[in-house]
Formats: sequence, structure tokens, C-alpha cells
Amino acid sequence: MPSDDEIRAILREPGTSSWMKVALTTALERDPVDAVNDAEMLAIVLRHRAEVIQSEALAAVAIRRAKG
Repeated sequence: MPSDDEIRAILREPGTSSWMKVALTTALERDPVDAVNDAEMLAIVLRHRAEVIQSEALAAVAIRRAKG
């Protein structure tokens, strides 16, 4: 588990996305248990969204192939 100092190091990394920097900065200001619970829910929602989008794209490809 990263310490606050390790998280701040991640924030200084040029490769860390702006979105992640905002999320981490905000999380450090919150109750850690609440932040983890929200992050887990966010991960579930985003994973499901990505799976739906991927499934729809694969279905569209299959339909185009079937039509010839």
C-alpha cells in the first residue's frame, strides 16, 4: 500500500494523467475508507462501461462481416 509520500511521488510523475492526479489529490483530502469505497465503485462502473462498449463494437464487426 503506497504511503502519502509515495502517492505524492506518483503525482509528480510526468506520465501520470491529469485525471489520475486530480483523483489522487482529491482522495488524499478525504476519509481513506470513503475514498477506497468510492474508488472501488468507480472501478466497477467504468469496467462495466468498457465491457459494454467493447461488446457493442464486436457485435457491430460481426454484423458487418455477416452482411458480407
